[in-house]
Amino acid sequence: MGLTLHDVEHILGIPVRGLAVYTEDERTPKQLLMDFLGLSDEVAENAIASNAFKSYAVKLSWLEMNFKEVSETDTDERVVCCARAYLLYVIGCTLFCDKSGGFVQLDLLPLLEDLDKVRTYGWGSSCLAFLYRHLGYASRSKAKQIGGFLILLEAWINEHFPTLHPVLDPEYTEELPRARRWCLHSESGTSVEHYRRVLDDLLVDEVIFDPYKNRRQNVSDIAFYTGPIRAMSYVEPYLPDRVLRQFGLLQRIPADPIAPQRASRGQHTYHVVYEWTEGFWSSPDYHLVPEDKRERTPPGIPWACTDDYIPWLSVFSHQRVGRGLPPVGGRVRQGREEQVRVVLDVVQRALGDTGLGAVELRQTLQDIHAILLPTFDT
Repeated sequence: MGLTLHDVEHILGIPVRGLAVYTEDERTPKQLLMDFLGLSDEVAENAIASNAFKSYAVKLSWLEMNFKEVSETDTDERVVCCARAYLLYVIGCTLFCDKSGGFVQLDLLPLLEDLDKVRTYGWGSSCLAFLYRHLGYASRSKAKQIGGFLILLEAWINEHFPTLHPVLDPEYTEELPRARRWCLHSESGTSVEHYRRVLDDLLVDEVIFDPYKNRRQNVSDIAFYTGPIRAMSYVEPYLPDRVLRQFGLLQRIPADPIAPQRASRGQHTYHVVYEWTEGFWSSPDYHLVPEDKRERTPPGIPWACTDDYIPWLSVFSHQRVGRGLPPVGGRVRQGREEQVRVVLDVVQRALGDTGLGAVELRQTLQDIHAILLPTFDT
């Protein structure tokens, strides 16, 4: 399981399709403050100097103090600078929140130069890339904090793990992003020890793999994109083919993971560099619908090819390891055939005409049946 672009769309309601959140602007932090926020040389210098080791960032409190008020007497340039400062503040509090929770990187400012262009960026995909990277940092044994948009992570946990007893917000309506559906865990009064016990006892049937199945018609093709996603200098691999069950699809054998150009992972270190490739929103071939199977595809769900699933199962399921020889008359074979036939009938009746892929599931079970039969011939 994992966070996907589909989750970001549903939980946050922000665009995942768009320009990469990246700029190659080489201006110094002080120059960025002067050019985009209209500060004098001295004020910009003081803002940078007051941040000690974070010379590439400014405090969110500093942004609020210096740009929170706009009056009718302000020039158009001042109003635009305040708008950029506000957007930078919002991004720093949410999508690109670092571990301190109090700073925002200044290299985001060039992306806010043209306010009409801000909406053209894929902020959702960059938010996910940023969170991926900080989940990696947090996995180090000495890590004590975590960065990234943790409301996204918390809401994702609430959607998939009902045994953690998330608290529903009574004011939520379907028109709102699903992040508004839940109260924060900090407000639920439940202890960390409780969550640890629940996680220790968690079973697979207590997990909701596809919480948005009633909204499947809204699954965009972008959710199945496979490749790098970017948040400024962070490039992370996005691999939805490893979690197809979250899209209501049968899990196929995933492609090989994207290898980093270089990596340093240890107890104290986490530094991974992935290559950024252009042509970044091209759709992978595996979800294109074959001509002869289009009428069997549920509405809004790209076809996930499973032609290689049965050969894989025959290799890894040890199909020819039986439980002793069958009795005379083949009763074991007959009993197993009857069991599989009953399962097929139950699945068919349960799925009916709901569009959940009954044909595909039935065919898969029949193939498994064909594989199981040799067990009683050896």
